[in-house]
Amino acid sequence: FAWRPLFFIIAANLAFGVLLGGLPSIGLPHMGLIAATIALTFIAALASDEFDFKEVLILSIILAIGCYLTFIKALNLQFPAWPAFIGR
Repeated sequence: FAWRPLFFIIAANLAFGVLLGGLPSIGLPHMGLIAATIALTFIAALASDEFDFKEVLILSIILAIGCYLTFIKALNLQFPAWPAFIGR
């Protein structure tokens, strides 16, 4: 059974949810869509045996920009794009 990919894919999704919305019950502020997408990409890429930092960095930046343009600008969804300490 492939435990490593399973672990990293589940961990990536959990990290995305926590970073996107934060955990108010323990005082963790939201980090926004950009940071959550970048973290999701890096954690999910660790599931592969062929992890290359440069490739994952480029992919995560492209995905973060695409998500920002799609969900925040085009669809006008109301969730945080940037970390709480940066503001709008």
